[in-house]
Amino acid sequence: MHLDFHTPALPFTLGRHFEKKKFQKILKSARINSVTLTGRCHHGHIYYDTKLPAKHPQLANDFLMMEVDACHEVGIKAPIYLTVGWDAFSADRHPEWLERKPDGSLYGFDDYGQLSPGWKTLCFNTPYLDYLKYQIVDTMKHFGSKLDGLFFDIVWQDPCSCNYCIEKMLNLNLDPTNEKDRISFAKLTEQFLKDEISAIVKGESKDCPVFFNEGNILPSIRKNLSEYSHLEIESLPSGEWGYQHFPTTVRYAKNLGKEYVGMTGKFHKVWADFGSYKNKAALEYETFLALAHGAKCSIGDQMYPDGTLQLATYELIGSVYRQVEKLEKYNDGSQALTEIAIVHPGIIADSELKVDLSLAGAVNMLNEKHYQFDIVDQWMDWTKYKLIILPDKIIISEELKRKIQEYFEKTDGKILATYKSGLDAENRFLPDWGINYIGKNTFVPTYGKYHGLFENHLPNGELVLHGEGLLVSPQGAQVLGDEYRPLFQRNYQHYYSHFQAPVSENKENPVATSSDRVYYFSHPLFEMYKRQGVLQYKQMINLIVDVALGQTVLKTNMPSSGDIILNHNEERGELILNLLNYIPQRKAIELDTIEEVIPLYNVKIVLSVENISKQINIDIKKIKSVKAVQNNDEIEYRVKDNSLEFVVPEVKGYEIVTLKY
Repeated sequence: MHLDFHTPALPFTLGRHFEKKKFQKILKSARINSVTLTGRCHHGHIYYDTKLPAKHPQLANDFLMMEVDACHEVGIKAPIYLTVGWDAFSADRHPEWLERKPDGSLYGFDDYGQLSPGWKTLCFNTPYLDYLKYQIVDTMKHFGSKLDGLFFDIVWQDPCSCNYCIEKMLNLNLDPTNEKDRISFAKLTEQFLKDEISAIVKGESKDCPVFFNEGNILPSIRKNLSEYSHLEIESLPSGEWGYQHFPTTVRYAKNLGKEYVGMTGKFHKVWADFGSYKNKAALEYETFLALAHGAKCSIGDQMYPDGTLQLATYELIGSVYRQVEKLEKYNDGSQALTEIAIVHPGIIADSELKVDLSLAGAVNMLNEKHYQFDIVDQWMDWTKYKLIILPDKIIISEELKRKIQEYFEKTDGKILATYKSGLDAENRFLPDWGINYIGKNTFVPTYGKYHGLFENHLPNGELVLHGEGLLVSPQGAQVLGDEYRPLFQRNYQHYYSHFQAPVSENKENPVATSSDRVYYFSHPLFEMYKRQGVLQYKQMINLIVDVALGQTVLKTNMPSSGDIILNHNEERGELILNLLNYIPQRKAIELDTIEEVIPLYNVKIVLSVENISKQINIDIKKIKSVKAVQNNDEIEYRVKDNSLEFVVPEVKGYEIVTLKY
């Protein structure tokens, strides 16, 4: 678990009610085997006995050492948390160390005003970095061999315009008045910061586990990935992350070659929502989904300033972790069986949102149809996938051009691209697309009429396209859909009823095409689906996916609200099918939650024996058993026409089906 302890000055002795035996009993009863403890918090205070002036003013003993020793006595690991970017103690004493926006105002958490509460962000190009490194060494020397690892938080740099950054940018021939240069320099600073911290840590202990928390895991992590011992996916769905974040991020993180942990919180809202409790069903889903994706679990809480833990919180955590304890072995050490890869838009640019909208739409479309898929970058192997999806904004660099060419040469797989994906920096589509770029479509929205493989699957009429599209012309590609514009573009002089004008009779440029290897849509269907939720956008993508894959690894009658993740453990000779049905609801203005577990009955599963055997290079036609773990039931099955068919009688929240071969 992750135990915050961001504690300002107090009117009493810090940790005055801490009792070792009680602390140990609570953690053990909640089935916790590792707890990240706070060494230095966002207030800048230090919680162990140190000569540094930032030692908490009401610290009367070596509190953190007492916590670490208490954990170790009962076999619980205790890595230490150190804040990096937010430190109120340093910020108050050295305002010249703070990040500055171009107008001189401050970056920080929540409200950044001088007379408003909240942390201000420190700049790593200032002398603050020297203090940070000194404090890290101080922590490591103090705990010595007792140190189980370091968790560094708030490890990011904003596009800063402080005097130090301006000077360093000028020395690198970067223009401080140029926003792109400021963003680029900020990214360089982040990479430099991790290098500096990593060098300091390795200088003290070569084997100390390290994680740098940026609140997200994106392709930009690649520059420093070797400096991470593992990955922790901070993702509190009732906060800014939402229920979109974890199932998206984990599908990328699991392919980075590191052990990975899913971190949620016990809070109804977000960190430090004292006196609140996450609904048990929600906490189950968040931890079980991590297990299904092969991740470890972590739940966040915050200790009270008197050194006590809230009993009701640990009763809640224990009620979930006792289930996790029984279930975690099934997916541990397994590999996902996937046949589709979505290329992460973060290889082009970081999104300002926790999850890029195009990526979110693609994940939702595939997950709702229960396709098995990964999220990849250009450094991963694409050749093991039957279909590569380039969502909306994958501009083709020379590196990507070579990657696509390699994919076409080594496989007979297909590419599905939308909107700008496939264009190079000169607005030219790759030859394999079979289309030419004309320009931007000035009609937003517009309409499409689709034919060919879409016939009998879409409404027999025009379909509104709620997004800016491109104008393209076929250059060898087959046209699968045509644009029909509105009678006119809506503006203040000429508008029609409440929204867009009805469709005209004039056929324009293609809105969907196919070539030998590439399916293309001229509009950003993935972002449009995330924004609008139009069923037909998903249906069009699903039709292309089905055609491209032929026979899919898995088919089911499970509703789109569910999650299905298929894994393989070669050592145990076992397929592991994870089925989850938890439905987030928007019951509040600002957050989603899950209140009840709604059972599903008679979930039909059809697995392609042929496809799975090819993927794992093992003939699995002779299945020995199919078993529902939660219900402890043997499930009847049959192998027919290279397919394995069975019915799961009940899915009450989470069911694991193991298939021994």
